[in-house]
Amino acid sequence: MSPTATAAPDRAETDDPPSPEDRPVGRAEVMEAVREAATELFAERGPDAVTVREVADRAGVNHALIHRHYGTKEELLRVVLAQAVERMAEAARGTENTGEDIRGVIAALRREEPAIRLLGWALLAGYPIEQIWPEYPAFQRVQTVLGEEQRQTGGRGDREDPRVVVATGTAMLFGWMVFRPFLDRAAGLSEIPGFDDEDVLFEAAQHLLDRAR
Repeated sequence: MSPTATAAPDRAETDDPPSPEDRPVGRAEVMEAVREAATELFAERGPDAVTVREVADRAGVNHALIHRHYGTKEELLRVVLAQAVERMAEAARGTENTGEDIRGVIAALRREEPAIRLLGWALLAGYPIEQIWPEYPAFQRVQTVLGEEQRQTGGRGDREDPRVVVATGTAMLFGWMVFRPFLDRAAGLSEIPGFDDEDVLFEAAQHLLDRAR
């Protein structure tokens, strides 16, 4: 990964509210700003440690508007989680093969790091994820494609079940994203010349997929 100049932190990386000219205006803008702020804060600290006022400050809106549009913090969390789950599902819907298409899935999911962190917080807190995520189309799509590739090649009877491979690969990707800062310090990853996360994740995923193909 080539080095780049350090950019000034954007609002998602600070606790500063937006300037008056950047504050959202109108129902749609307010609701979008609140969802974005809630996703960031819930992912950073966990839903239980975040107040409605803090979400409002990050979004640049009056906290009363959050109660007007979402009712409670619990409903805001439900909406944010539902949208996060949908975006993650969308990342795999167009998968046609377990080769280069998987690189696209990895890249898309890495862009959803705050949502994946939020999902982790929610699961640890015992939130009933199954109520908003009763089906798993992203998993099912990759499993289906891998199963078709398995049938096309025939032969070996010792190949791994596609469900196991997809679950293992997902655990690897999500774990990498959540624990990346720790892994960097523990293993010195940033000291490796030319180290690229997506290349490493893609190659590791291919090794896993080879167990089923």
